[in-house]
Amino acid sequence: MAGAINYIWQSTFCLFFFYGIYWCFIKNEKAFTLARIYILITPLLALLFPIIEIPVDFNKPSISLENTNFYQVLASQQAPEEIAGSFGLPEVTVSSSRLPVLWEITDYLFIAYLIITLLLAARLIAQFYQLQALFRKGWYESSYHITDKYLKIPTFGLAPIFSYFNRLFWDDTEKLNESEKAQIINHEIEHIRQGHTYDVIYYQILSLLFWFNPAIHLMRTALIDTHEFLADEKVLAKVPNKENYKKLIIRIAFKGLDLPIGNYFIRSTTLKRILMMKKSPKINWYKMVMVLPLTAMLLGLVSMKTYQPSFLTESINRSGLSELENKLINAKDTLEVGIKVVKIKQPKHYELISPLKDGTLTAQIGELQYTFTNIQDDQEYIKVLGMIDNLSIQSITTKKYGKMYEKNVDQEARPKDGKETWNQFLKNAISMPEKERMLNLQRELEIEFVVDESGNITNPVVKRSFGGGLDERVIAILSGPDAPKWEPAKKDGKPVPTVHTIRHLLTSQGDRTASHDFFPKAPRPKTESPRTVRPVIGESEVYDVVENPPMPAGGMEAWNKYLSRNITYPQRARENNIEGTVYVVFTVSKDGKLENPDVLRGIGGGADEEALRLIENAEDWIPGKQRGEEVAVRMRLPIRFKMAGSDKKEEKIIDSRPGHTTPEIVVTGYGPEPSKKQININIKSKDEVQFNGQTFDLIKFEAYLENYLNQLEKFTKVTANISANDNVNMGSLKDVEKVLSRKGIRSVNYTDLQSDKVNLKLDEKREKQPLFIVDGRVTEYEKLKELDPNNFEKFEVLKDPARTTSLYGSAAKHGAVLITTKEEKK
Repeated sequence: MAGAINYIWQSTFCLFFFYGIYWCFIKNEKAFTLARIYILITPLLALLFPIIEIPVDFNKPSISLENTNFYQVLASQQAPEEIAGSFGLPEVTVSSSRLPVLWEITDYLFIAYLIITLLLAARLIAQFYQLQALFRKGWYESSYHITDKYLKIPTFGLAPIFSYFNRLFWDDTEKLNESEKAQIINHEIEHIRQGHTYDVIYYQILSLLFWFNPAIHLMRTALIDTHEFLADEKVLAKVPNKENYKKLIIRIAFKGLDLPIGNYFIRSTTLKRILMMKKSPKINWYKMVMVLPLTAMLLGLVSMKTYQPSFLTESINRSGLSELENKLINAKDTLEVGIKVVKIKQPKHYELISPLKDGTLTAQIGELQYTFTNIQDDQEYIKVLGMIDNLSIQSITTKKYGKMYEKNVDQEARPKDGKETWNQFLKNAISMPEKERMLNLQRELEIEFVVDESGNITNPVVKRSFGGGLDERVIAILSGPDAPKWEPAKKDGKPVPTVHTIRHLLTSQGDRTASHDFFPKAPRPKTESPRTVRPVIGESEVYDVVENPPMPAGGMEAWNKYLSRNITYPQRARENNIEGTVYVVFTVSKDGKLENPDVLRGIGGGADEEALRLIENAEDWIPGKQRGEEVAVRMRLPIRFKMAGSDKKEEKIIDSRPGHTTPEIVVTGYGPEPSKKQININIKSKDEVQFNGQTFDLIKFEAYLENYLNQLEKFTKVTANISANDNVNMGSLKDVEKVLSRKGIRSVNYTDLQSDKVNLKLDEKREKQPLFIVDGRVTEYEKLKELDPNNFEKFEVLKDPARTTSLYGSAAKHGAVLITTKEEKK
């Protein structure tokens, strides 16, 4: 319901916006055909724009209700609860003596919409029935006019003059002279010729489905006005006395039945029509052109969605529900608590553990939310936390940050007041809650946040939850106005936002109990993280980020020269047109050795092995340093393999994991030079073809030729030389050409052929064919054979390309043939 309300609001806004454009720029201009097209298309655009999503990485105004409190409350109330499973204690149900509510407000709203829609549909059907009654009453006196292709039906004064599709309902009781009758008939004929009834029915259906949208009724009125303007314009171009036509419109008034599905000569638009006739015929094209940028602006306002990367979950990999169920059931045997598992959509945090309240604890881990109930004492609370840690190990949640979150920066972000001030701020913010400290818990807290271009800390999320309310407190402090300012990271001299992580291990000195080890902790999978603000130096630790990163012995220039001179584009990758970026990770040890090279992301085709070979054969580096000590550092090297001439744009992968990355190396590959081969085919007759030193009949030759071409190397350019005797028919040549064409061979030489058979050449197409126009309509060449030459009234050939192109467009660049038949002349 929330989504439907948001969509209705946005589509309504769009249609009102389109009507505003019509009112300001189109309404008073005599570009009636453009106005008609605009009015017909804009309802569809208004329905389409809210569905289109164009992700952008900048903040923009939005008309969506998604960020309003009303929408959030409504969406949360209606979000279905996806229960993955319930385990533990039996559920207790408390019944009420009151009857349950069977219908909600949304049901009543839908029923109200349905009732009004059915009533409007019934009224529309009644109008069709009245129209049919008018037709049945006057059909026996009706007359069909062949020239203008309309059926004239008398109404005997029961309805005013109007048209409906090709039917013209005529009121014979009106006292009109012949000139006035002709003007009115010409007016209605224009309605029929231009198909205005289709437009009216189209808007009747829209008004029926979207009756609650006022803009649709305004646009329908504008369409009716435009129809009358179009018909008046055609009539005024034919009548000698325009003032008499205006007086005729004023003199005739509504009379009898009025059906909104017809096109009436006289309506409430009378004054508008008279005023429009008096306007200058000159169109203000500056106003008309404004429609395009305003439509584009509306598309951007409605369809562009600001990309919020910190809330987008890329993937959540966890063990299957069956395995999860087994673990929870096994835990239930020794831990008497109730467990309920619910799936949630688009979680904000990686994981989040709530404080214990009234024996209930909630833990969100990835897309699953666990609710533990009936926790009786502190020991059970400790056990539940141990269970959550084990469940967390099985759920690896990663977030994909957009291109606005650069990782390969020239200057990293750092606290503006220095690291000491930052560390003191963290020390004051991260303090173990009293209950958890008394229970001697040892847990880790990890928070991920973004430092934006202005140095502000934004979008903090919990990556590893401590619980006890500490997570929410730290998030609030980081989001508050007292959070320290940072100097943003810089790339190419410009500030860019970057992702950072703070980790903090909280411990206390009390005695441990058996409950602390009730769920033995399995090793957590090793995951890469964004830049860690507070690394801890260890003896055998490999660092992702250090103060002084490793460097090649001769600097980056020497490293780039080594790579460019030694790397080659693998033959297999070139032959299969494989391209992309290989990400290689390796460790620069304390001694500067390049160790443990591994492919982080490969593309195959031998490119991964080539990248590893480069690292294995490289010279030693200058090791990195942290706090003045030489340490082992993990490095990343991107190598991009790109085929020459390729304009393929590779999606930029922004790795959210820490570490130093060397500049990207681009390796250009060229496809193998194709070998050339000429094949000779001698067609002596339908039953005898000589090829490759053998003689075949035509059917066997086709199979042999296809097999022969399949066995050639992939990069082989084949030229076919076909010779044939005069007694060879056209069909034999075409059969051979079909086989060559199927194999992609277009280069064909012909020898010993008659002149009329040379036209079978494969690379010769009918591109110089003139444009054929019969009775004013473009006609295909093949259909000319159906015409009777004796029925031609006029035959004209235009050869001047400049003239034909100006008259009929680029399709007539090779001339035009104009044919007028005797029927058209009549």
